[in-house]
Formats: sequence, structure tokens, C-alpha cells
Amino acid sequence: MPVWRPRPVSELPRIPLSRWRVFETEDGSRHFVGVDMFDRSGRVSSPIVTFDPVAMEGTTETGRIYELVGRQGSSLNVEYVWTRWCELYEVTSYTDVTERLLGGAEDDDPL
Repeated sequence: MPVWRPRPVSELPRIPLSRWRVFETEDGSRHFVGVDMFDRSGRVSSPIVTFDPVAMEGTTETGRIYELVGRQGSSLNVEYVWTRWCELYEVTSYTDVTERLLGGAEDDDPL
């Protein structure tokens, strides 16, 4: 299964994600990971800059807005794309921080 570069933000400024999670890599960057509801492909975002847990949406470094739809989760496509993304960007460790983000455990953290 191929992994490709996403369309520019100017063409696709908002993306709804289902079966989503938030992963933090060893360098501290956090990424939305989920199923792109437009084409059902797995997707990994650029680093998250802001996240609003009430609106369930966040903005990434590219300026794209991700809308988190439904409950968190996973899929085989998402797992595959995350694994390939980690290989491409030489990510050797990461943590699922979804619950911390949603639970408000980091009130002083803008993400």
C-alpha cells in the first residue's frame, strides 16, 4: 500500500478524522492519526499547534484544521500509515497521549 504526500492546505484546509488518536513522538511533537473521512485513507498530521477539546478540533503547523469525529479508535489503514510514517521520519518511540489530551491532565499545555 503506498503512502503519498497530502494535497496542499490551500486545496484542503479542513479534514474530518474518524477512528483517531493523538501520538507524541520522542521529540515532543504530537500528531493526529486517523481515517480521513473524505477518502477513507489513513492519515498522519503535521505537528499539532493548538487543540480545542470542546470543539474536538485542532490546527497543525501547516495551518490545516483536523475535526475529530466520533470516538477515538484505530484501523488497519491507520496502523499501516503510522508505521510507514515512523519509518520515513525515523521515529523510534512514541506514546499515545489521547486520554491525557481529552482528560485535561495537561491544563497548562496549549495542546
